[in-house]
Amino acid sequence: MLPILFGLLTSVCFAIASLLAQRGYHAGAAPWGAWITIVANAAFLLAGHLLLEGDTRLFIRDNLIFVAVGLFVPGVTRVLSFRGIRTLGSSVTSTIVNTTPMFSTVMAILILGERPSALVLGGVLLTVGGLITVSWGGEKTSYSKTELVFPFFCALLFSMKDISVRWGLGGGGGQPILAAAIAALTSTIEIFLITRYGQGEKFSLPPPAVLRWFVWSGIFTGGSFLFMYVAFSMERVSIVAPLVNSYTVFVAILTPFMARQIESLTARKLAGAALVVAGIFAVAMGKN
Repeated sequence: MLPILFGLLTSVCFAIASLLAQRGYHAGAAPWGAWITIVANAAFLLAGHLLLEGDTRLFIRDNLIFVAVGLFVPGVTRVLSFRGIRTLGSSVTSTIVNTTPMFSTVMAILILGERPSALVLGGVLLTVGGLITVSWGGEKTSYSKTELVFPFFCALLFSMKDISVRWGLGGGGGQPILAAAIAALTSTIEIFLITRYGQGEKFSLPPPAVLRWFVWSGIFTGGSFLFMYVAFSMERVSIVAPLVNSYTVFVAILTPFMARQIESLTARKLAGAALVVAGIFAVAMGKN
């Protein structure tokens, strides 16, 4: 049951991190907010590695997969998701991105040779359905159908991240916290280059009252990465992916407590949350 617990903790931590970052952007302008979050994330993971894993096997070929993961998630996926939000709207984009567990499961079957039970597959479908219900807001937007490729490619990259992490950790070997730290450090460098030279933002830190939200967001992001990599080192993608990608429902649940003045909880979101809970229960029951 530990992998399931770690998978759920991944989503809870990432939901809290998302809401903290949202509070930061609500408090004031912060062009470097995403970078601050990733820096705090990397620092948290490096400290966790030194405290919990000790021995550092850094310059080995096996770690290159985690450098690649860091380049694509959140680097490229951030660009793709922002493109989708700009042209399709946030509801359509997040709905498509929330199909990630389905892609992850399919690729785990095709690439890793996993054979999930019918109960697990049913749980994956329930989870995806619940996530789509939570994120779909019925936005009326006009867009070219070709724009749909960006959020779909984003979901595909997120699912490839799940496959790559599981494969890179060797199904139980390696150092999962160091692996997460390597991915975070890679993303730190990439997001700096994107923000400074791609977006042309001069480096500046926000006021302390705004900065603290992004630092805490980074710490919880670090927690989500730590739990996710440990979960993938212990259990199959078809079991872990629906759990680690269900953070949207936890955002909906935690919003009234952390960001009531920014978003509201609706009956649709509660219904989606119920579907996700049912899906997670089915995945847990069908694990063996």
